[in-house]
Amino acid sequence: MSKKLSRSLIKKFSISYSEAERLGITDEDLKHISEISPNTFRVSVPNPYGKRKTKVEHDLLTAIHTKYEFVKQVQEEGKMLEEKNKTLKDAKGQLTKYDSVYEGIEVYMRERKQDLERGFIQDGTYDQDFLDINRSKYLKNSKLFDEIIKDVDDERAQKFVNYLYDIKKKNGKRLSENTLYKPFSFVHKLFNYFKDDLKIIDYNPFDRVKNKPHAVAKDKEYFSEEEMHYIHDKVELENIRFRTLIILMLDSGLRKEEALAIKFSDINKIRKTLTITRAYIKSKVDGREIVKDTKTTASVREIVLTNHCLDLIEKYRQFKEACGFIVNDDDYVFTAWDSLDLVDPSRFTQEFQKFLKKINMNKIIPLKNLRTTNTTFFVAKGQNIKAIQKHEGHSSFDTTMTYYAQSNLNEERKLAKIYEEEFYNKLGLSVAELYKIVSNRFNNNKKLIEVLEKICNEYIDDSNFDIQLERCQNYFKELFPVFDKILKIDSLLDDGEIDALFVGYTSYYLSIKIEPLEQIIKI
Repeated sequence: MSKKLSRSLIKKFSISYSEAERLGITDEDLKHISEISPNTFRVSVPNPYGKRKTKVEHDLLTAIHTKYEFVKQVQEEGKMLEEKNKTLKDAKGQLTKYDSVYEGIEVYMRERKQDLERGFIQDGTYDQDFLDINRSKYLKNSKLFDEIIKDVDDERAQKFVNYLYDIKKKNGKRLSENTLYKPFSFVHKLFNYFKDDLKIIDYNPFDRVKNKPHAVAKDKEYFSEEEMHYIHDKVELENIRFRTLIILMLDSGLRKEEALAIKFSDINKIRKTLTITRAYIKSKVDGREIVKDTKTTASVREIVLTNHCLDLIEKYRQFKEACGFIVNDDDYVFTAWDSLDLVDPSRFTQEFQKFLKKINMNKIIPLKNLRTTNTTFFVAKGQNIKAIQKHEGHSSFDTTMTYYAQSNLNEERKLAKIYEEEFYNKLGLSVAELYKIVSNRFNNNKKLIEVLEKICNEYIDDSNFDIQLERCQNYFKELFPVFDKILKIDSLLDDGEIDALFVGYTSYYLSIKIEPLEQIIKI
């Protein structure tokens, strides 16, 4: 690794050459890192085995550490890919296009099992493939498994799809689109494996069929805000373990398998946060209870817990200790009444159904939908969608929007509020964002310059940026005297806490007239 530090390279960063040299920073350290605004660094490491690994950090040394973590991950992924390719090479030698589809499935499932053991796929993914093969009567009745791989051409693939659409249930109705999609998805994935991985066929005939079944995303059921209040009230009368789990899931939006896998050591009492790193599931194939990594890398996250939730978890721990158990930090939170062992996840699902019936709740929905309820609540309240995505651990922004941004009156109010803030306060910023400009926390440099040009009524460049920023900050402090008070405790607050402080200021903000300042007279 090079120990050289180039002056030309360090000029791209706000840190001085002497400071960087003192810290031992080298050119190699700064590779794949760029400073996008003061004290904000983008780490972007290319990955030939998948998507580029990218993250924004607010400290250069942290960014360097993240860069090397990403490089290490890329190297590990490369090694795993080599192992996978070796497995594929062996499989290709075993299977030809003259073998049956069923023989191809056996090879495919052996590799899927190896992928599971190496961590390429999740237990749930493997379980679904296993169940598709062994329990899907639609696949078995199609006789497709008996065909020779090379004989499954466009006509045979279309015949399979037509067969799925012609199936009728006992009541005479056709299968739903999602029910049709499961067997089709499996055979499509299988023939992609024959084509792309084993290369024993030239194309996937299921790519060419007409009327391909598609998965249809449905609006997930959730509890309304009024129902959430009702559940909060009624659950206070339930046993401490059940009460703690329901409040945790309702308050935080955790997946059920994430909530059941937390340990006391995952809770930081000083920061009032919970770190999610694992999940607890029961295999649908063999009934094994499995503690595994979270669903995706985005699912690994640290979230802030409510004080009420933190208190409940502590009371539950005290309850276990009062029952005679020695509870260590490394113990799981949700354990059996008579031991510190994990409980079958279905037990809590059944308890929740009984609870809803007991309190005469008209809406009987699954325990896992407390997560949907939490997300929909924040969306309806008009909260930042990217923040919600991170909070919920969604790997895709589309997931947050597709499944949870369900139209209701609160959504309509949110749209009106966004429009008002954009066109009637003349800046398109919230009060919290104005404060962040004053406290030098605002990270969108492009937007900041737009605001300065509107307020200061002149073009902004390096020659006048500092002086006009100071004028703008002083002007905002005059308009909002509360900013000066909050600045005194600014170092104690994070961005989320600042956003929370200004939640009730919108109507007051819209009543304030923000006018451009007079231009500075230039001599």
